[in-house]
Amino acid sequence: MKSKLTLHNQQLTSFPEMPDGLIELSVFNNLLEIIPERLWELKELEVLNLSANKFTSISYKIGQLQNLKMIDLGHNLINEIPPSIGTLFNLDSYLYLHNNRLKYLPDEIGELKKLQYLNISQNEIQELPSGIGKLTMMVELKAEKNKLNILPDSFFKLPQLTELNMAGNQLNILPVQMKFLEKLRVLNLEDNLMQNLPTENYALNEIHLRNNLIEKIPDSIINLVNLRKLDLRGNKITIVPEILLELPNLERLDLRWNPIDNIPSWISRLKEKECLVYF
Repeated sequence: MKSKLTLHNQQLTSFPEMPDGLIELSVFNNLLEIIPERLWELKELEVLNLSANKFTSISYKIGQLQNLKMIDLGHNLINEIPPSIGTLFNLDSYLYLHNNRLKYLPDEIGELKKLQYLNISQNEIQELPSGIGKLTMMVELKAEKNKLNILPDSFFKLPQLTELNMAGNQLNILPVQMKFLEKLRVLNLEDNLMQNLPTENYALNEIHLRNNLIEKIPDSIINLVNLRKLDLRGNKITIVPEILLELPNLERLDLRWNPIDNIPSWISRLKEKECLVYF
């Protein structure tokens, strides 16, 4: 008989009895440190939530849970994800690995061809595996607060990627292959080392570049005809180009904490178009 077991905020230090037929197991926010072998025998599991505990490792036997559709391992002390995770071919929803101690991801993660949402934020990852470019169904990637300073070329083979959050890394440039992310709508690169404003993705609705090293808004910004929000707070911009008036859908422009010499008079025309402007 199929069943679900949910035990949140119970101060558990050991796992409860887990009956056959479990399709959902959630032990969010407890004091668990060790995952019993019994868990890897629950072959019918579809949802597994082990988040906010004290786990330091995940067994290679996770690859036995072939029916998993969602995994949450966030907010633990995990330092390595086994390559066997790549055998979870039915994982089509979320894979949460945020707020752990990961230094890398196995290349086999690219075998999760159905995966739509991946969160690897708040780890110590310095480089993404080339296999990540195989995640052709991925819609959203969150990788903020890691140690990334470069992105693999294969990363830009993600035809469904709509939202990309790389805030809080060490990126200073994006490869030209960025233009191949044709469905990208939201790009967050706050708190990096970016020197140029990316303008190759014409479908972008939002660009977040707070606290970078950008000195100039390029004329090529005119290509971003769908842009609604542009956040450039805390950069090194001194001149605001009038070409911003040509962006037909701009709703919010934030230029606070930049060394802007003069606020141009044409800004009033931008405001008349119901664009919120902040200096």
